[in-house]
Amino acid sequence: MSTNGWIALAALYAVIVVLGLTNTVGYHRLLTHRSFHTSKWLRGVITVLCAQYSGSPMAWVGAHRVHHTVSDTAADPHTPTKGFWYAHSGWLIGAKHPIACFLFALSGFGLHVRFFVYDVRRMLGSYPPVWRAMTRDLEKERLMRILDIPLVMTACFAIQVAAAWLIGGAWGLAWLWFAHLVLNNATWIVNSACHWPGVGARPYETRDRSRNVRWLALLTHGESSHNAHHKYPRCAHHGLDGELDTSWLVIRGLARLGLAWDVQAAPPRPHADVPAAPPVAEHA
Repeated sequence: MSTNGWIALAALYAVIVVLGLTNTVGYHRLLTHRSFHTSKWLRGVITVLCAQYSGSPMAWVGAHRVHHTVSDTAADPHTPTKGFWYAHSGWLIGAKHPIACFLFALSGFGLHVRFFVYDVRRMLGSYPPVWRAMTRDLEKERLMRILDIPLVMTACFAIQVAAAWLIGGAWGLAWLWFAHLVLNNATWIVNSACHWPGVGARPYETRDRSRNVRWLALLTHGESSHNAHHKYPRCAHHGLDGELDTSWLVIRGLARLGLAWDVQAAPPRPHADVPAAPPVAEHA
């Protein structure tokens, strides 16, 4: 392989890791659950980067807050009680047939097509932004409102496609497609596999079917310790029983640099075999 090829692969890996962490650390633990606080500029950088593949932060956060409120009930937007593939990707397009869901999961760019279609419907008045009822806190921020304007995400994606084509032509587009493919499915597999009976373990009693799936920890940056997360939703540390949790390592690193504070740890568990997450010093 040529030097340019190795550079492209290294860049692909770096982009997948960094953007994946902006979702787990940013959209999930920072924006949705407010597991820690950070400076306005860093919050903005993380949000803008994650939006490039996860879309509007308010739409993402709204859907996830609904999931926690009614997890694994009929009102849950992506419960596997309606099928594994529905929970994985079908809920985004209203499809339950495994083939349709599987093809959407493999589409890579399909999520951005979905954003475009729903934004057009929103402008026509047939798809109101119902998620804003769950994101009143985010609506106070100008950046969040801007990223929730119809077609803003489509414009961002168009810039990605144009840049990929100018840099690498067809190979550049393939590079971009693969990045979106991995990032999307690494996010969605928490909804499907980590709520699927028989996969992983349930060390904590919760009112839903959430599960800890150790072998998905690296791909999901620790999000697959999902049963622990549902037990302690605000906790910034998900790998409470020794599972790999790279998102927690990032948050702890930010705290030690003075870039994160008010980091939420799980409450003490006096009868547990494994100690709770170690406390992190608050920002002075």
